[in-house]
Formats: sequence, structure tokens, C-alpha cells
Amino acid sequence: MTVKKFIENWRSFINEGDENIASSHNISESSSNDDPTYVQSVYNLTTRVAIHKTKGGDREQTFTEVRGIPGVTVVSVDSRGTGSDDTFYYSTLNIKFEIVGRGSAFDYIRNILLPSIRRIKGLRLLKVGRSKKIS
Repeated sequence: MTVKKFIENWRSFINEGDENIASSHNISESSSNDDPTYVQSVYNLTTRVAIHKTKGGDREQTFTEVRGIPGVTVVSVDSRGTGSDDTFYYSTLNIKFEIVGRGSAFDYIRNILLPSIRRIKGLRLLKVGRSKKIS
């Protein structure tokens, strides 16, 4: 058996396995949700923060704490918005969060997200942008 034939057989085996798994678990190829009562909205919020160099965790630990806030799905750092001085690291964070159901982004930001961020040791909110619905 040639290497080419071996790879073709392997790919065929893998593809058949995927189809068998999908059909045995009633998994649809479609990614749409057929449940009209299920509502999920995803938003992005840009914030400018200062992370104290000697209080709380380091930058990565601090970002991990933000990621741990209920509803937050992604925290990314805008590399164009970073800097530092003797006391703080400055970062622009893009925070994506989800709301399942008919909840309000404004209420989530006001009642959950911002208070949770303010409780993170060594982290200061400098600016909070407007939330933008992305899906």
C-alpha cells in the first residue's frame, strides 16, 4: 500500500466516523437553533483599565479574573492601547459577554460586569465605552 492510498483510506475512515457519530447522536449539520424560545445575545464592550504593578495579581492573572466574571466569554487586549508608568500598566480591553434570555445589556453591565471588575484587587476602571451587540 502506498502512502497516498493509506492517507486516502485514513481520511475516508475519519469522515465516516464523523458521519456515524453525528447520525447516532442526532446531530444536525446546521448550526441554527430551532428553539424559538431560546434567545442569546453577544455584546462587546471596550474598557480602559489600569493594573497596579504591586497590588493584586500580574496582568495575566488580572485578565483571568475578568474572564471569570459570569457571562464574560472573551477578554482580549488591544495591543494599540497598552502602556505603563512607574505604578500602573495601562490596557484597553475588549470584553465580550453573553446574555441568555431577554435580559438587558445595560442592566448586566451596571449590575454584574462593572461591580465585578471593581472588586478585582489592583484593577482600576478608567473608561468604559458603549456596548455593541455583535450577535
